[in-house]
Amino acid sequence: MEAIILENKPKLIRWLSSDYLIVLQHVQAKKLITMSQYYDLKEMKVKDSVITLLDIILGRGANMCRDFLNLLKDDDVNEISPELREWIKTVDTEDQKTENDKGRESLNRPLQETANMAGIQGTCQKPDGDCEHRSIQDYQKFLKENLSRLVQKVKNIDPIIDDLDLHEELVANVRAKSTGQEKMRELLTFVNSESIAKDLFNSLREHEKHLMNELLKRY
Repeated sequence: MEAIILENKPKLIRWLSSDYLIVLQHVQAKKLITMSQYYDLKEMKVKDSVITLLDIILGRGANMCRDFLNLLKDDDVNEISPELREWIKTVDTEDQKTENDKGRESLNRPLQETANMAGIQGTCQKPDGDCEHRSIQDYQKFLKENLSRLVQKVKNIDPIIDDLDLHEELVANVRAKSTGQEKMRELLTFVNSESIAKDLFNSLREHEKHLMNELLKRY
């Protein structure tokens, strides 16, 4: 599913830009993005917003890409562009889900609106006593502000990559780097949505517990 969107990304940008606000309303209604993402996208210029939306969809794996393509099959959506309507008719989204897709379905669900409004607790995935519970309002901001220390200090990069539901091409780009520091720096460039940032944050809590506790105490 990701390959279909990647191969047709320039066309999708052009087609969706023709009446993007309509598209954005349907994407929100289907809960393919969070409320915070919706407001962020709404404030951007149309072309930038379309590109960011497609990157969010691509970054969340095959199931999300399938849901998005199925959304484009809706006549109320594809009526914005005759070319889009004709193209989407040729796209087969009825293939079987892989076991990995099924196991990752929970990652493809956006955070609840109430959690976004109240702030989300950044907690360890394992309930042991040395994890300090801190309230993280903005995961992307936390990662950005601690970028230098994360690049320098993170050692267990491979299991962290495995935890994230990223497109295989992005994973290959990260693994192609020769050092752990280069891998971490490259990985952080792909954190382009709050949902990906949250997944990375939780994985770091799991695999780099002492480092993250240190960073949270300073935060």
